[in-house]
Amino acid sequence: MKKYILLLLLLLTSCTFIQAQVPVVIQFNSTCNYQELIPEIKLLIEDETFSIIGTELTQPEIEILEQNECVIRIAPQNQINKILNKIQEDLNQERDETIREQKLKRTLEKQDIINKEKLKQQLEKTHPNETWPGGIIAPYQLYITPNAPAIQSLAQQLSGIEQIFSESLNWVWISEQDLNQVEELWLYPQEFLTNTPNYPTNPTGMIASDCEDQANALVSLLIADGYPSTEVRVTLGLVNFDNQIGGHAWVEIYENGKWFTIDPTMGPYYEENLYLTQQVPYVYFKYHSYPVQEVWFYYNNEYFLDLETNKGNAPPSWRISAKSWLEEDLTNFQQKNL
Repeated sequence: MKKYILLLLLLLTSCTFIQAQVPVVIQFNSTCNYQELIPEIKLLIEDETFSIIGTELTQPEIEILEQNECVIRIAPQNQINKILNKIQEDLNQERDETIREQKLKRTLEKQDIINKEKLKQQLEKTHPNETWPGGIIAPYQLYITPNAPAIQSLAQQLSGIEQIFSESLNWVWISEQDLNQVEELWLYPQEFLTNTPNYPTNPTGMIASDCEDQANALVSLLIADGYPSTEVRVTLGLVNFDNQIGGHAWVEIYENGKWFTIDPTMGPYYEENLYLTQQVPYVYFKYHSYPVQEVWFYYNNEYFLDLETNKGNAPPSWRISAKSWLEEDLTNFQQKNL
């Protein structure tokens, strides 16, 4: 009798184990309706071609989904790390294709940003440090002007990062040589927004300039809209666009203890003709890795950090690099649902 009871207990325990739910990450084709297949979604990352879902399922449910043509990859708790790199590779392939389609390589071919030392010398010559207002410790900071009239006026028409970034994607990229007839010339946001449409060298009649002017204006707008100066910065450094490396300026946002990139030069551009591009959402580089090779400086109107010397007045969070959130978000999902 005891043997039968023991066997029954083992059977019940085995069934309970089989039916126990475990954390699962599923990569769905974006053309499929994953809501019909997943009763409870605990993590959602949506992309152009696929969606990543975190949920809890039993082993039989996992086996059924493994046969579903909508599922690209599925990984239970102990296999999540195995598919992490593959998903990031998919995202990076999409990123590379987007960079090629938008011809972001143009910003490097036209040398939007000259080399680090030459740029530093030029800006320090243009703005000797005895002319800097209180609190400014580097000349780059002078170009973040949230109180400029044009910035204030535009900020009143917009609300939140999504609207502001979408507005910045209406600005036209045009090379320094075409617009200003010089190798490097930084414009204040007031000049950029107000006067560049009327430059005789600007055939588009639209707000236009190269990467640093767009990045400086975007950060100025975000701060004017209420973003804390601790949570938004311009980044200067080297990037790799379509296998070409060169200087570039972009914007980084701090959210939930992590940084991610937004790049206003992913809008329309002028090269003998005006070319329009498909807008990307502001969250694009939360999960697509931005192709940074080297960071030189972080700055805004209040803070500055030189990454080479580690000198500046920026808060500790500024020593964190922007990167894809994928690994951290999947790891957190896994740990919360153990």
